[in-house]
Amino acid sequence: MTETTKLTHLGSQRSEHRYDHPTADILESFPHGRTDWGWVVGLDCTEFTSLCPITAQPDFGRVLIHYVPGDLCVESKSLKLYLGAYRNHGSFHEACVNQIADDLVTAIAPRYLRVFGDFKPRGGIAIRPMVIRVGAEIEHEDLVECISLVAQHDSVVDCLE
Repeated sequence: MTETTKLTHLGSQRSEHRYDHPTADILESFPHGRTDWGWVVGLDCTEFTSLCPITAQPDFGRVLIHYVPGDLCVESKSLKLYLGAYRNHGSFHEACVNQIADDLVTAIAPRYLRVFGDFKPRGGIAIRPMVIRVGAEIEHEDLVECISLVAQHDSVVDCLE
């Protein structure tokens, strides 16, 4: 049984919805109890929005998150609220993707994390930043396994699309 008593967003009608201040404090986690095997969590936010910090015009994109968990997983409703907090937040795409990665590392300390942003073209240029974070204690063999797991996950998802 997974410990869920500390989750405040899931099932709550009183979750605060802020659309201008993404912070790691919004993210909640739970222990998954499966540290005996390597496995991947893939999360796909197809409706990510933020604002250009210069023009304040909206930017639209997709954020794909893949991680090999340590002891914790991110709770999906809290992630939805967190990503929604970028809606009226002014930040460049590259900064958004890096901040998402940093905040997830703070919240769940994954063994391996990849965050990819696929932003719609503006001015004829699509911006696609990718960030990878590796756990501080990870050994080379474990890193190779994590990269392989994420690559296998990618190939399965590609077959579904």
